[in-house]
Amino acid sequence: MAPAPLQDRLAATLARNAWFSKRPAALKSRLIALAQVSTAEAGHWIYDTGDEAEGLYGLLSGSVTSHVVLDNGESVPVSISGPGTIFGYAAQVLGGRRVTTVIARERSEIIFVPQHAISAIVQEMPSLWLHFAELATEQLVWALRGYAELMHLSPRARIASRLHGYSFPWGGGGPATVPIRQEEFAELMGLSRKTVNIVLRELEEKKLIETGYRSIRILDPAGLHRIAMEPAQ
Repeated sequence: MAPAPLQDRLAATLARNAWFSKRPAALKSRLIALAQVSTAEAGHWIYDTGDEAEGLYGLLSGSVTSHVVLDNGESVPVSISGPGTIFGYAAQVLGGRRVTTVIARERSEIIFVPQHAISAIVQEMPSLWLHFAELATEQLVWALRGYAELMHLSPRARIASRLHGYSFPWGGGGPATVPIRQEEFAELMGLSRKTVNIVLRELEEKKLIETGYRSIRILDPAGLHRIAMEPAQ
């Protein structure tokens, strides 16, 4: 069981997660109490596609990259996740095998609730599987929204939308520094580095962001959201 000071850190960080923040108090308390925290160095594989699910994961600090493996064997980075993110849940409802590969981007504190602890919670709260199903559904909605943005929004609006989303794990919805290189950001967005650089310079001129060494500082999340909401031309 996690010691009290660590439980306080877990509660404060996971409160940034929209799904977790809406769970019943009893469930949140049990997940926090049974959570284990370990440190992963940059480049460490948290788990690989096809691995057997051994529990639920989250991030207390640091960041990870999620990859999807295509039919041709190519591993494609699709997202980065920051503090408060919960992941590894899809395997709980999709046959017990990991559907993504997750790798630490930097030295990170990894939250882990082992399978036996989840089973114990289910004995107390059979509705846990419904909560996991809701979590998986939220992730599906996020993926579908990303696909719709890819098909419909301009690169400018897509980039603004993604940066606005990053403000939550790294800043609780306020100003935040995202530890990401511009070339990595371009790859995640499916855009050329030139296009991303042009848009980032425009956003910087508008005082919405600041670009730095291996980072992007989000200054005005609301301003980014306004750009993301602009009608497609």
